[in-house]
Amino acid sequence: MKYGDNKIMPSFGRRKARKLREKTQRTYDEILPLVQLTDPSLLFAGLPHDEIWLEIGFGGGEHMLEQLARNPSIAMIGCEPFKNGVANFLNELPPPDYARVRIWHEDVRYLFDAIPAAFFSRVFILFPDPWPKKRHRRRRLLSRAFVDVLGEKIKPGALLHVASDDVNYVEQIQEILYAHPLFKVCSGPPSADPKAWSSRPQDWPATRYEQKALTAGKKCAYMLFQRA
Repeated sequence: MKYGDNKIMPSFGRRKARKLREKTQRTYDEILPLVQLTDPSLLFAGLPHDEIWLEIGFGGGEHMLEQLARNPSIAMIGCEPFKNGVANFLNELPPPDYARVRIWHEDVRYLFDAIPAAFFSRVFILFPDPWPKKRHRRRRLLSRAFVDVLGEKIKPGALLHVASDDVNYVEQIQEILYAHPLFKVCSGPPSADPKAWSSRPQDWPATRYEQKALTAGKKCAYMLFQRA
């Protein structure tokens, strides 16, 4: 399946919220052109890196920043349409890391057509918008069609990290990924019942969306898959 020839229903909500503060807006204007991925054919051509990781919907960038700090030899592509989240990430991104970061400021599905097969060594999809209302669920990112295409872009043996606090979405994710021929389950709850959900693994950096869910008294499901 090619996404470029199809009209995609957005899986995200707003592109921006409150007006950025002057300093943050200046950072966004000055730094984004240095790291923004506008020509996918270039990617990280010529730059030294051991692996390329992908984070889809990185929010404010806390998780991505932590992964970059923990893994100095990897490069990362972060996909996030939300302007305020990208601005927050750029505010915290150390200048030495500019060369190993690329920001795709659009829907990730429009990037896939330019990505070669077996490209990513690790992928993170953490707390994607659950679109909880039944009439909106077709907007959810993690569909069978999406996972089919994503699976083609991940190297054999690579890991896919997925997390959600929405019971119905966890059930949908399990239905799609637990039996998917391209992935095997490494860890994850046996059902969509929150009583079966465990705490976040120690090697998973926290995110603000996770903290928001925990503050609201929700539990979170953490699922790890390996590309066959």
